[in-house]
Amino acid sequence: MNTNARSDIDLHYEEAVQALNSLQTNAADLQRKRQDRASLIARNISGTESYLKKVGVSLGDLDKLSVIHVAGTKGKGSTCAFTESILREHGYRTGFYSSPHLVAVRERIRVNGQPISKEVFTRNFWDVYTKLLTSKDSAEDMPAYFKFLTVLALKVFLREEVDVAILEVGIGGEYDCTNIVRKPVVCGISTLDFDHTSLLGSTIEAITWHKAGIMKTNIPTFTLDQQLTPALMTLSDRAKEKECPLYVVPPLESYGWGARPLQLGMAGSVQYANASLALQLTQYWINYHTTGSNILYNKEKHSGPLSAEPFTLCDEEVIGLRSAVWPGRSQVMSCGDLTFFMDGAHTSKSMQGCVDWFTRTAPLHAPPSSSGQTYRVLIFNSTGDRDPETLLQFLPPCNIDLAIFTTNLVTTSMSASSDQTNYTVSQDDMHLRCKRQRNIWISLVRKHSRSLNNEEFSNAPATSEEMDKHSQNTEGEEHLDDKLPASDVPSIIFPCIKDALLWLSCGRNPNITGELLTPPAFPSPKALQEAAQVQVLVTGSLHLIGGTLSIIDPGLSCTTRTRTPHKPPSLTDLVLRNYTKFSSPDKDIKWTSLKAPSKQALSVWQTSFVPR
Repeated sequence: MNTNARSDIDLHYEEAVQALNSLQTNAADLQRKRQDRASLIARNISGTESYLKKVGVSLGDLDKLSVIHVAGTKGKGSTCAFTESILREHGYRTGFYSSPHLVAVRERIRVNGQPISKEVFTRNFWDVYTKLLTSKDSAEDMPAYFKFLTVLALKVFLREEVDVAILEVGIGGEYDCTNIVRKPVVCGISTLDFDHTSLLGSTIEAITWHKAGIMKTNIPTFTLDQQLTPALMTLSDRAKEKECPLYVVPPLESYGWGARPLQLGMAGSVQYANASLALQLTQYWINYHTTGSNILYNKEKHSGPLSAEPFTLCDEEVIGLRSAVWPGRSQVMSCGDLTFFMDGAHTSKSMQGCVDWFTRTAPLHAPPSSSGQTYRVLIFNSTGDRDPETLLQFLPPCNIDLAIFTTNLVTTSMSASSDQTNYTVSQDDMHLRCKRQRNIWISLVRKHSRSLNNEEFSNAPATSEEMDKHSQNTEGEEHLDDKLPASDVPSIIFPCIKDALLWLSCGRNPNITGELLTPPAFPSPKALQEAAQVQVLVTGSLHLIGGTLSIIDPGLSCTTRTRTPHKPPSLTDLVLRNYTKFSSPDKDIKWTSLKAPSKQALSVWQTSFVPR
C-alpha cells in the first residue's frame, strides 16, 4: 500500500470518528435527560431493534449469531477476554464486543482477537451511519454513541461470519443495548458490586436484578460464588423467574492441570474466578456447538443454584488462559526509567485488589538499592457518580511520594475526530472534580500518618483549617499556585494527561515529548528528577488508563496477539489450508488429491472438539 493510500485511509477514519463523536450526548443534554432516565432506559431494547432493522438486520438474522453474553460489575471484560482467547486457541473465528475503548474506538469490535482495521471500521461505519441518517423519522432519530456501536458490532459480526460472538454488557443488563440478543448459547455473570447506582439502584439486590436481565429461558447462566450473599439470592430468584438453570463455577485450582502450571495472562488473584467462569462458558459453548444440544446440564427447575463441575484442561484451554491479554488491568509497562502500573479500578473491592497487586508487584520491578532511590507517583481520576473517597481510602499505604490528579483529557486541545473526545462532561466539571479528589487525598494521607504515629485517629474529615490551608488558593482558580502543594502531602493538579506525563518524566523519556500546554503549579521535585526509577501507579478511571496508554503505547502493541504458533493444526486449520490450496480458480481442482487428516491432527481434533 502506498503512502497516499495509507493517508487516505487515516483521513477517512478520522472523518468517521468525528461523525461517531457527534452521537455523544453533551453534558447539558445529559443532565436534562437524567430527569426522564427511567423511560429512556426502558426504550433501549426496542430502539436498538428499530435501528438494526434500518440497517438490514432483523431479529431473525441476529438469532443466527452464536452468542456468549456476559454481564457483571467487575471482571466481565476479563472474563470475555479469557473466553475469546480460549476459543481462538481452539481454532474458532471469534468476534468480541467490549467497552470502553482505551486508545482507539476500533478496540471495541474485534475479530479473531484483533481490533478491526481502520479500513474495515470506516467502510462499515459509513454503511450503517448513512442508512440510519437517511431513514430518520425525526431530527433527533439517531442512536446514541454506545447504541450505534452495538448496532455496528452486530452488523460486522454477521458480515464476518464469526463462529462465536462474545458480547460484554455495557451497563446493567435488563435494559442494556446488547440484550437485544434473544437466543444466546450461554450467559455469564461475573462479580457483582455497587456501581452506576444512579442508573441501577442503591442496593445490591437492585443492581443484581438488572445484571440478571440477560438470563434467558432454558439457557444456562454461569456465575461466581458471589461474596455479597444477597446478590446470589437475587440471581437465584431471577433464574427461577426466567426459568433458566444457574450454576456457580468451581475454584480455578480444582481443575485438572496435569503437569502444567496454573498460569494466567492477566495478573492478580481476582483473575482466578474470571478464568474459571471463562472455562465453564467455553466448555458449554463448544459442547453445544459440536453436538447441537445440551448434553451436560440439566434444564429442570431447581430450588437454587447448582455447582458446575471442574474438568481436565486441554492444551488449548491452558494456552488460551496463559495468552489472554486485557490491557489496563493489572498491567506493567516499562518506559526507560519510568515503570507504569496500570489498573482500572472503579469500585472499592477492585481498588483493594489493585492495592494488593501493586504492593506485591512494585518491589519486584524496583532496581537494586545500590542503583539509587525509587520514587512513587500516583496518577488518579474517577468519573461518573462514583465517590472518590471510597476509592482513594485504600491508597495511602502504598507509600506514594507524590499524587497527581488530572482530567481524562489526553490534551486540552483534542480535536473532534479524536478517538478519545468526550462531550458528556465539561472541562470545568472535570477540573472541579480533580480539586475535590486532591483535597480528599490530603485528608486521607494525614489520617493515615496520624494512625501510624499512634496519634488520635478519627473517622472525621480533616479540620476546616487544614482543608482551607490547602484549598484557599484553588477555589475559583483553574490551577494551583506556587504556594502549593503542602510539604507533608505533595500533590498537584493537571488539566490533561499529556501535561502530567511531560512534567513527570523530567525529559528522561524520549517517547514522552512536547511542550506543556499549561504552566505547572511548581517544578518537579528534586527527588523525582534524581530518582533511579519512577514507579507510576495509574488507577481509577479506565478512560485515564486509556489516555495514558495513548501516549506511552499509541500503537497499543500490548493489546493483541495472534493464535499461538508451533502447535499441531486443528481440523479447522487443515480444512482451511486444503481449501485455499485446492480451490483456486486458476487451478484444475482434483478433489482426489485432498489428503486425509493425519493421526496427529485427528488426535488434536478429538481433544479440541469432541464433547467431554
